[in-house]
Amino acid sequence: MIALVAVIVFLGALFVAVLYVINKLLKNSNDIDYQKLSFFTRYEYIDKTHIRYDGYRLIQSKRPFLSEIKWRFKWTGTVLPKISSRLQNCDGQIIKNSSNDYDHVVLKFKKALFYNEPAVVHFHADMDDVDGVAQPHLDVKIEEPISVVNFHVILAYKNKDFSEQAVFKRKLINSAIPTDYVVLETIPFNVQSKSYEYVLTNPEVGYFYRLEWVK
Repeated sequence: MIALVAVIVFLGALFVAVLYVINKLLKNSNDIDYQKLSFFTRYEYIDKTHIRYDGYRLIQSKRPFLSEIKWRFKWTGTVLPKISSRLQNCDGQIIKNSSNDYDHVVLKFKKALFYNEPAVVHFHADMDDVDGVAQPHLDVKIEEPISVVNFHVILAYKNKDFSEQAVFKRKLINSAIPTDYVVLETIPFNVQSKSYEYVLTNPEVGYFYRLEWVK
């Protein structure tokens, strides 16, 4: 019995050691936990102050076991949003960073991903812009190649006469001097659906991309 327990302990320790070495090798060859394949984002004004945000991201694990990820975001309002997820476990705790950096929440997979295993990650936020200070834009930071990013903004409170165009912009993430956003194109407002939609395919890496509209 003692010999059997000793063998089991030895094999367990060996398995952990092998995983550690594999993980170390993968980290040396790849400094990301996962690859982002596509991103779909929906920003919906229920009325002028209440907003629902949903983000769906298709990822591929680059670790032997990936049990959780950080979802980074920046809400410009003063009332903290309520965070949840339909697909992952999330306690809703927001980890605050500096004013110039993203905050984040931790999304935990119900079943850890193996190396190269894909998964859809979901992030939901209920936001209250009661004092009207939140900035009307959606930003995406592109640090590695991604196939498609879909922006969808719904302004349900707008009347039938509203026709302002949204603006799609970008600026460099890293620059020797401060840079402003450069306008790439304008996006018409769909009066029937009361929304803007823009599909960004194979964006150039190294930029912030922004969809900006009139409140």
